[in-house]
Amino acid sequence: MSEGQANAAFAVATTAVQGPRETGFDSGLVSVGRLNPRFGARAGGPANSRSFPFTWKNLPAGTKALAVVLDDPDARLVLAAFGRTGDFFLHWIATDIDPARGALPENAAATLPITQGRNGTGNTGYTAPQPPADIPRDTDKVRIHVYRLKVYALSAPTGLHSGFSLDDLMSAVKGTTLGMAQLNVSYSNQ
Repeated sequence: MSEGQANAAFAVATTAVQGPRETGFDSGLVSVGRLNPRFGARAGGPANSRSFPFTWKNLPAGTKALAVVLDDPDARLVLAAFGRTGDFFLHWIATDIDPARGALPENAAATLPITQGRNGTGNTGYTAPQPPADIPRDTDKVRIHVYRLKVYALSAPTGLHSGFSLDDLMSAVKGTTLGMAQLNVSYSNQ
């Protein structure tokens, strides 16, 4: 490994975005671009649980497993409109991914043997972005949601089983997290 590689930052990237950077209407987070529509779900349309592809590079030395969290901090007002509380909507959690893969391909959540937890719908697995175009009401803001993909580099696998919760994951990675890389992508149904 060259000195430049040793000092390079752990990073996550995707080819599943298009267009310019966008800012989340409530979170203020900035994306690297908008997710291709095939990775989103239209409000009232058919369910879509096709996870988008992403790669990682420059993992911290000693990384033995990866954990993934995909959430939507722009969903806070949407949750409130439905009488729910929370600072984000959880779209996907997965753990004990082999770091040697270097990437997860399109639709990995449905096609690879990945240990996945419960998302914000209460189901195990991935749920695609589907921000309502009319919530919050009475605003002229373009309702762009920015989704945070967080990839945790771990010094040991978590050993969690399918159906785990976000709290389970956060407890399991405490003390074994060597680094975290974040990628922000946007999506809107407007």
